Amino acid sequence: MRQKPLILIVDDEENFREIFTAKLRAAGFDTEAAKNEAEAVQKSKELMPDLILMDIFMPPGPTGTDIALNIKQNPETKNLKVAFLTNLKDPWPALTGDHKNISKELGMEDFIEKTEELGDVAKKVQEILNRNNSAGLMPPPMLTPP
Repeated sequence: MRQKPLILIVDDEENFREIFTAKLRAAGFDTEAAKNEAEAVQKSKELMPDLILMDIFMPPGPTGTDIALNIKQNPETKNLKVAFLTNLKDPWPALTGDHKNISKELGMEDFIEKTEELGDVAKKVQEILNRNNSAGLMPPPMLTPP
């Protein structure tokens, strides 16, 4: 059993991966990062992260929903939790038909806005991890009630 939840951050922007990795580590999470579909799929299988934070829009593609679908269609990784990262306050209107349907079918856990403060990000990640927490993971030290 892991001592800390492992979060896989999937984003095509190196600066963002570094910033979010630092934010989540400071909040007590273990992190790994992937810059594209191949890395995301490989690390998902190898590491079996407790949560995948996936950028929705990664031009020229594939999109985050495409990558999440690939991960969710694999029997080994189909139960991994996925939340989408976005620069948009409300990303639903920006998702077109297929992407919106796929997001719902995947059981997408939530959206996390890339500009949120560390405390907000850590709280949202912990909320997602607490949903059906069958792995018995301990919350990171920062989020443990006194």
